[in-house]
Amino acid sequence: MRTIIHAVHVHAPPAKVYRALTTRDGLSGWWTTQVSLDEGVGGVIRFTFHGDFHPRMEQTALEAGRLVRWQCVGGHDNWQGDEFAFELEERSGETFLLFTQQYARELSDETYGTYNFNWGYYLNSLKQLCEKGEGTPFEPPG
Repeated sequence: MRTIIHAVHVHAPPAKVYRALTTRDGLSGWWTTQVSLDEGVGGVIRFTFHGDFHPRMEQTALEAGRLVRWQCVGGHDNWQGDEFAFELEERSGETFLLFTQQYARELSDETYGTYNFNWGYYLNSLKQLCEKGEGTPFEPPG
C-alpha cells in the first residue's frame, strides 16, 4: 500500500502544534471549520467538509508534544482503515513535523496525487495557524 509523507518545519514549539492537532479550536483553525471531538485516546473526531468527504478519525495514540495518531473509522470510503501520524520533534524551540498517511487500499495515481496535494495545502494551513495565529481551513457550505 502507498504512503503519503510530508515534512514541515514549524516556527512554533511542539506544545502549540500538538494543541492544534488535538483540540476542537486547533483542528477547526487549520483543516475544516466544522469539527466535533471526543477527547483522549479512543475518542472520535468528526470533520465536516462537502459531498462524500466527512472523515471520522479515532485517536489511537496521543503523546503530548510528540505524537498524534488517527485511524479513519468512517465518513470517507477511500480512507476507511487508513492510519495517520503527526510526529513532532523539538528542534531549537521549534517543531519538525513528520506527517504520514498509510493507505489501507490501493487507489489510482490521480486520487493519491489529489490527496497528497490537499495535505500539502492543509499542513501549510497548520503551519500558518501555529506561526501567525491564522490558518486557511475549509469552510463547509451551509
